[in-house]
Formats: sequence, structure tokens, C-alpha cells
Amino acid sequence: MAVLFRIFASIFIITKIAQGECSISQAFLRINKEKYLANQVIEIKQAKTELECLMHCLGERSCASVNYKTSGINKGLCELNSKTLQEASDADGSIHNPEFNHIYIDKKEPSPPVSLPPISCKDILTKSAGATSGLYDVSVDNKIVTVYCEMILHGGGFTFIPKSAVKNGTLSNFVSQLFTNHSEVLLYILKKDGSQTYTHIQQLKEKSQTPLVVLQNTNSGSGIHYDSPTNSFMLDYLYLSTSIYTNGFLSNNMEVKYNFSTFPIRSYFAFFPNHREQTPNTYHDSNYYENQGVAVDWRKTGMVSTERIPSNFFYLTEVHYGGSGCYTSSDRWVEANGTAIGLR
Repeated sequence: MAVLFRIFASIFIITKIAQGECSISQAFLRINKEKYLANQVIEIKQAKTELECLMHCLGERSCASVNYKTSGINKGLCELNSKTLQEASDADGSIHNPEFNHIYIDKKEPSPPVSLPPISCKDILTKSAGATSGLYDVSVDNKIVTVYCEMILHGGGFTFIPKSAVKNGTLSNFVSQLFTNHSEVLLYILKKDGSQTYTHIQQLKEKSQTPLVVLQNTNSGSGIHYDSPTNSFMLDYLYLSTSIYTNGFLSNNMEVKYNFSTFPIRSYFAFFPNHREQTPNTYHDSNYYENQGVAVDWRKTGMVSTERIPSNFFYLTEVHYGGSGCYTSSDRWVEANGTAIGLR
């Protein structure tokens, strides 16, 4: 005796509700074996399989079920119906026919909307304009990373990267995912007294059309090989280059410049998590750059912040502006310990 009714497959239907949200409906493909629904055919197709026949139905808004011919003459006949067996009247009803199966989708109620993880602080601020500064989880390379979000300064939405996320061979898309506005970077400076100041970094006005460069664990990008950081033996780092064709940058809208006329020049910040607690290079450690020069002038532009970024976001920082600008690293700084970098 033939089985008249069985569940053929479980189907999940994903419907986009809004950006960042979707609804998931579970549905069952149900087959009435050797059953034929009479007087409800709205269109006739040909199909190689029952599933292909059902796909024809899904593409037709008024289709509720199908009669699929499994054997005999015209095998593969696919009749689209306006009703299901359950909906048809007794007069229409089902007819026993060993050459046909009646098929329809039995949907369950959709699940509540599922929110997709945010990908940056800018993403969070876009979805929730009232979001405040603090720690948030974002998704990077299918992994969850806890970042610090600055939601006020310069329009907010800056994502600060924890030191634990900067490790060669992991989260390789982090910087490219976060750094979408190449005209600005936000740096926080951790002072030795525990206070913090911030500096908003941009190109000098004469180079305002030149994008800032931020790289991860490399000093090469977009076909250009920038100067290698002196502490690159530490392997893991973030690299920020201002224009190599001008002698300085803007910090909090103030010019940080020095006299040098030969280009291209070394013009970078490098941020090292120093996971292995290695001793920084002693290059230029007896020079005057801890008392004057680009790094000192840059730190002087810092503005006091009422926010407090956790200590695990502050990096050993190397600053190099070649041709008498400065070379220094934050282990030598008189009044500060390191820098945090925020991208938008």
C-alpha cells in the first residue's frame, strides 16, 4: 500500500527585513503521493524533478501547489494550482491517480528578526544615532572583537583597535574593514599621570586630496613601499603614513611642520602591541627629539579628553619624520607612555 502523505524536505526561507536584519522562516515540502488536485490548474510547465516543478510554483505569485506527473505519457508534466488539497472544496477535492503527486509548501511562522553583528563603530552609530562612547563587539573575519568606540568627537564613529587584534596572520581584513574615510585618523595619547589627550590627524591643506595610509603588519600598500619601521622586528604593528611629499601634517587643525625640502621623505607613525615585550631599538636615543621636533609638537596639540580608553588599546609608538623632523619611540617620551589609534 502506497504512503499517501509524507514530509519530503525542510526548507529555510530568509527574507531581508531591513539593512542588517533578516527574518528566517522554516517551511516543509509536503507530498501527497498518488493524489491529483482537479479543477485548479492555472498554468502548465515541464520539469525534470518534483523540486523543479515546485520552483516554478514559487516563481508564480498565485500558485499554491502543483500536480507533478511521475510516470506514464507526458512524464514531467508540472501543473501549477491556485489552491492546495486542504483549501479545495469537496466538489473539487483530490482524485487518486498513481501517475501524479500533489506537492505544496507548508510554511511556519517566521522567527523574530535577527540582527547581524555590527562591523565597525561607524556601523553602530549609523544604526543607533544615540550610541555612547564605550566598549562594543564587532564582527571581523567571522570573529567577534571587542573595540572601543568614540561616538562624539568629529562626528563620532571612530573604532579603536585593541592590541590583541594586531597579530600577524589573524584578522587580516580588520584595517580595510574599518578604514573607509582616508582623510582622518583619531589618536589618543596616554599621559604618565593617567590622563588622556586626543589628536585629530589630517593632511596639510596643500595635500588635503592625498589620502592617509593605514596598513596592518606591513609597510607596503597600493603599489608603494613605504619606509620600514625601525622596530619592525617586533613583527606585529599598525602603520600610519601621512604624505611623503610634504613636511608635516595637521593635528587638531594645527600645522605640525619642519624644514625639509627633499622628497619623498620618511613620514610615518607605527603602533606596536609588542606582544613579546621586546626592547625597542635604541636608534637616535641620545638625540634631542624628546625635547623638540615633530613628535613633541604633535603631542602639544593634544586636547584633554573626558573619556578614558582602556590601557589595552595603547601601543608602543614609533614616530619618524626624516630629515631633522624626528625619530622617537614612546618608551622615551617624558610625559606620555603610548598612543591608541581610531579609524572610521
